[in-house]
Amino acid sequence: MDRNKGYIEKIVNLIMWFSASFILFVLGYLVYNSFRSKSDVMTNTLGKPSGLSLDNYIKLFVNERFEKYFFNSLLILIFAVVLLIFLSSFVAYGLGRYRFRGNKILRVFFLIGMMFPIQLGIVPIFLMIKGIGLIDSYASVILILGTAISMPVLMLTEFFSQLPDEVYEAATLDGAGEFRIFFSIMFPMAQPVVFSVCLINSVNIWNQFFIPLIFLQTDTKKTVPQLVVKFTGNLFTNMDSALSASVLSTVPILILFIIFSKKVLSGFMGGAVKG
Repeated sequence: MDRNKGYIEKIVNLIMWFSASFILFVLGYLVYNSFRSKSDVMTNTLGKPSGLSLDNYIKLFVNERFEKYFFNSLLILIFAVVLLIFLSSFVAYGLGRYRFRGNKILRVFFLIGMMFPIQLGIVPIFLMIKGIGLIDSYASVILILGTAISMPVLMLTEFFSQLPDEVYEAATLDGAGEFRIFFSIMFPMAQPVVFSVCLINSVNIWNQFFIPLIFLQTDTKKTVPQLVVKFTGNLFTNMDSALSASVLSTVPILILFIIFSKKVLSGFMGGAVKG
């Protein structure tokens, strides 16, 4: 039995090392080619480059105004994540803290919400957004992405439900009300899980292409993924710009992960809170 377990661990480790190596190779290949000329990338992809330069990045900012697309994505990201954390933490606290009829049904409801892509409901969502006059506004995208709380609610609910009752009882005996208990005690304790939720959803929101494509119609309001697709849409004729834009688009998420990596790792173990 122990021997079989050892074999399984070796196989899993091998798969993980292979996956990590492949991802690093792809990222390195992406960065390397972003410094090459378009002719080099198109005709001599794996060969020795004629030279490396920052021309692709300079052209990206001078000709395409990359900073505007970057700002649009960053604006949507910040407000959508704040809205998502605000809503999901309150809902999760209620589901995890109180035992009431329909609690499990609500959890199943959020679980089902993770199984269906937003594309299935895009028509009624579009009609609703149009009805309140938010088409072609940042608010429409922020509202849609910031209310996609199924996964965050389930993660935070699991954390809150496993906190020992003594924590609530001690706070109540000190005379704290529900809002004070939540903001002063429970939400700070849930920070590792909150950081995990922030990072996971930041990646999804930053890379979101479909929702901005539908609801943002003005060119000056478009996001980084839309710019990348614009470069790759014409038979890959702007591959040099697409590569440099792809490299720059990974920077915010990498910075977030580097800053919050320890909190994120502890957040994945947030469900192991002991009573």
